[in-house]
Order: sequence, then C-alpha cells, then structure tokens
Amino acid sequence: MITIESSELQTKKWRKEQEWYVNGKSNECEIYQRNLLENIMKCKIQKSKYRFNMENNSFEQVTCPNTKSNGFEYTEDMDGSCEIGGTKYYFNLKMVCDDGGAQTRTLRETYHFIIAQCEWMLEKKPDMVFINILDGDTSYKHKDKFRYLINESRNKKFVSLHDKIFVGDLLEFESWWKENYLDEEALLAALEDK
Repeated sequence: MITIESSELQTKKWRKEQEWYVNGKSNECEIYQRNLLENIMKCKIQKSKYRFNMENNSFEQVTCPNTKSNGFEYTEDMDGSCEIGGTKYYFNLKMVCDDGGAQTRTLRETYHFIIAQCEWMLEKKPDMVFINILDGDTSYKHKDKFRYLINESRNKKFVSLHDKIFVGDLLEFESWWKENYLDEEALLAALEDK
C-alpha cells in the first residue's frame, strides 16, 4: 500500500528527501503525482495538450499557443487525461513548496486556470471531470483561496461543480474519489471494456 503524505507536510526539504526526486529540473513531481493517481483511479493517464481559450471559452488541443498573436488568451495545458466508463478526466498537477514570489505567481495562475475550467464547465456541461492536484506546503497554506473560488466567489455560481471539479492535494483526492466515483463493480466493468 502506498502512503500519501498530506500537502501540509510536503516541504522543500521533504521533497528533496524523496527517492523519486532528482533535482526539480525534470518533471519528477508530476511523474510522482501521476503514478499515485493511476494507482488510486486504476487507469493509465495519457499526456494532454488541451487548454482553455479564455477569449471564446473553448477547450482546444493547442501545442504552442504563444506562436499566435492571441497566445496569452490561452491557459496552460492540462497535464494528462484518462477515460473511465465514458467520462473523460483531465488533470492539472502542481507541487508548490516553500514561500516566495514565484510560488505565489504559480498559485495565482493556477487559480485563474481553475476559473477557466469552471466557466467552461458551466456553459458546456460535458461528461467530464477536472482534477486539480495541488500538493506542497505552500499550496496547503493557500487552500482557503481555492475553497473560496468554488464555494463563495462570483455569487456562488461555481458551487454546483463540486462533483465535476476537484481542487486539493492527493490525500484529499483519494477520499473524494472513493466518496464520489469509486463504484468498484462499475469501475472494473469500464476497465474490462477497454
């Protein structure tokens, strides 16, 4: 059994002590998170190039948006996707440790990325789920801002998306997945169909 650490305890020092961590210049944090998600969800997560165009509220497969004059209208891309039982799951993976300006900017950009997910989901209502994994102690310190986004912001219009947009760390996701989506028989049947 894999033990998942709360993001509250995932400091820069903790991350450096992990056997999977190399130097932070490769995507080892994302690989670590992806492996745990695959274990929790029992599906293979593929790379994704889908991102939101905030100008026209679309979700498009775009590889290099900054080669276009409207490149800044696009969000970052989703880090991966999988499909289970006809539902498509898209993943945004972050591990933000230690305080500083770069970390705050990363979380602010992530906040705006999640707003784009919410706006698109409200308008299109697809059979899709967005999963935002925010690991690291700095993500933990700013959880309140993401809870505000889903529960209180913009006249509470995103409250209905609780089962369609997840925001939290891997430990919270494991519980959320079991509560909301883990129907063992349906999951096994869906995986056998593949």
